[in-house]
Amino acid sequence: MQFSWLLDLDGPRSAEPCCDTVTLSSARRLLGEGPVRWAAATAGAITRNIIGRVAESMVGPTPFETLRRTAEAVVLICLCGLADAGGTDGGESERPNGRSAPYGVPREGVETVRDCVRRGIPLDRVLRGVRLGHAFLYRALRDAAPGGELPGRLTEMLFEQADLLSGELAEVYVAERDRWEESEEAARCRMIEAIIAGEKADPTVAERILDYPLGRHHVAVILWREGHADAGPRPRLIAADLLDAGGGDGLLQVAVHASAVWIWIGFDVRPDRVRWPRSLPDGWRAAAGPPSFGLPGVRRSHLAARGAARIAATTLADTGVRDYVDVRTACLLTGDAEQARWYVQETLGALAAPDDWSEQLRDTLRCYLASGRSLKTAAEQLAVARNTVTYRVKRAGLLLGARHLADLSEVRLALEIMRFPDVLDRGPADRPGDGPGPMRRMYVRAGLVP
Repeated sequence: MQFSWLLDLDGPRSAEPCCDTVTLSSARRLLGEGPVRWAAATAGAITRNIIGRVAESMVGPTPFETLRRTAEAVVLICLCGLADAGGTDGGESERPNGRSAPYGVPREGVETVRDCVRRGIPLDRVLRGVRLGHAFLYRALRDAAPGGELPGRLTEMLFEQADLLSGELAEVYVAERDRWEESEEAARCRMIEAIIAGEKADPTVAERILDYPLGRHHVAVILWREGHADAGPRPRLIAADLLDAGGGDGLLQVAVHASAVWIWIGFDVRPDRVRWPRSLPDGWRAAAGPPSFGLPGVRRSHLAARGAARIAATTLADTGVRDYVDVRTACLLTGDAEQARWYVQETLGALAAPDDWSEQLRDTLRCYLASGRSLKTAAEQLAVARNTVTYRVKRAGLLLGARHLADLSEVRLALEIMRFPDVLDRGPADRPGDGPGPMRRMYVRAGLVP
């Protein structure tokens, strides 16, 4: 075999493939497990490279996974095409995208193109991402090749594949753009975006386009998927389950992505508290806003859900719906993550350390102060002995020092922020700059970036 070293490629055991089962099963038959792991690890690096270099990039957990699945499928198709050309079987064989042609846009790529069209990403940006991805793949293969040099024929084939992919992607993009611009779904998206942006909208016209009564109370939900492409049911089925569990009187769904949906549940009578399912299907995350009335309430509840989603995205333990009511203080305090980080460090000092013991002290002190300094209530909430609470509170006080103990209101705010410490990892570079592109604007609106 001319390129037999391709079958010796391998990646870390932790590199979990994420593209669909059809792509993976075909690639495993042709290449084996090692090259599939190498493709998964390389695709992750390609995705991060594209996001770092394309201004209108896939920001946020859901679009990152979509782009990573596409990159992984493309890498696998490339490897299979190169391996076949090098003489693995001497004949025609199945490719990972289910086609007999040597190359083509994988299923995952079509999903990414649809996402870009919905977000208004121009075709030239999409093709630039393709060029960046293939340049990265070329360097990765070159580094893995014997002697650090790629044979001329293999280099030529890689460029041919990039040209073929770019051409087919352009065709898919144009067809999807034409279909999208004429669809009712696009009109619904444009209307809901205008409402969320605070633009004036005629309620009668909005109701007709959205097919949803606006003169009621609304609870907004942002639902998105993380992880494997084949994980769980479709978002519309989950939305119906949320409606049933919450006891609402109507439902509005706007698909902002193949794996993300904006939802509004309508209530004729304002609910005191919406009941949510205890958990969602594996791979799905959700965040909800508070009940709000009328056309302004559609925007108000969604913006709050966006804040709750920002908190939920940093909390891996969340398996149900993260309700804004439970995290509204943290949402307010962490709107500027950098300043929140300064506040915590200046207020808590050594008590803000990231170790487990400091976390126990913070949780105990927070429960103690929230209960009106009741040792009994704090012990019950934490399921520990009263003496344990007493000891931890004293230790926390020693770390805080007398200056901060004099103003416990600031300490309580800092402890509330530290309930979600991963939110503080965001810095200025994570925030949209002036004049963000359409994709970034969409995911700011989606609540998946601040």
